[in-house]
Amino acid sequence: MQYSRLGWSSVKISRIGLGGMSYGSKEPWMAPKDAAMRIIKKALDLGINFIDTADGYSDGESERIIGEAIRGQNRDELIIATKVGWEFGSSVNNRGLSRKRLYTQLRGSLERLGTDYVDIYQMHRWDYESDPEEYVSTLTQFVREGLIRYIGATALYAFQIQRLWDMALYRGYERPVYYSPRYNLAYREEERETIPLCRELNIAIVPYSPLARGFLTGKYRRNEQPDTVRYRTDRYFAAGYFKPEDFDVVETLEEVAREKGVPVPQLALAWLFNKPYITSILLGATKPEHVDDAVQALEIKLSEDDMKRLEAPYRPHELHGPTRHPLAP
Repeated sequence: MQYSRLGWSSVKISRIGLGGMSYGSKEPWMAPKDAAMRIIKKALDLGINFIDTADGYSDGESERIIGEAIRGQNRDELIIATKVGWEFGSSVNNRGLSRKRLYTQLRGSLERLGTDYVDIYQMHRWDYESDPEEYVSTLTQFVREGLIRYIGATALYAFQIQRLWDMALYRGYERPVYYSPRYNLAYREEERETIPLCRELNIAIVPYSPLARGFLTGKYRRNEQPDTVRYRTDRYFAAGYFKPEDFDVVETLEEVAREKGVPVPQLALAWLFNKPYITSILLGATKPEHVDDAVQALEIKLSEDDMKRLEAPYRPHELHGPTRHPLAP
């Protein structure tokens, strides 16, 4: 296994992390408990020390599965990340990042994970209804209380990352160390602003959806109606990809994979691993062999010409991930 520094910290995380959105029973494409336990065991055996989840994944089931899977492991050797912000429960305060809710949700996450602390606690999205200083000051207090070690965020605009950083700089709050964007060969809009900003601030960049929800595996064909469980049940999948220019990317990926004699999914992951600014990836594995494939992809070296060739077909996309700003036109 290969390891990288977690942004400006000196913590080392594996270059492959497990993405907990794939664990649970809420959707038919997810890995149920028994399968998820096998995946996590395989990952730990291969040296992966980083697992990411969220309180809202399968209504807390993902956290419970991970908590059971890591029971008996040396907790100090693991990097466990979770998120807060998505709707969870049915009360009037069941979403967002108020101080009251942060305390409630962190307590629940710790209980489900069976741990005394979380290594990386993330804002799942920006909360436009709360004062940012309220939740950043609360997250800072969590660090001081030993409940979390670092703070991070998922799917923000660049100005929002900068605002978090400025509050830390001028108000004495905890700096973000981790940012998780949607980023893969078929969706590269984060290269415009958030990735350059994170590189400038030395914030770890850990993409989710590295295989574009399975679009970059080579199983989907131009002009053929998809008929997979994921396509039928994941509305974000169908809406996010499957445009003609997306198939241009996939077909180039398949062509280069044939020439190099490697599986298509491994080459798609290798493209990320060959980006010097990518700290780790979040692998949405639903089978143990998916972990094996990702580990093998770490060894694929791509030349500058290879990278340019894989990237050439890409065309700009509508933004996906960050929630729409209420003042946007």
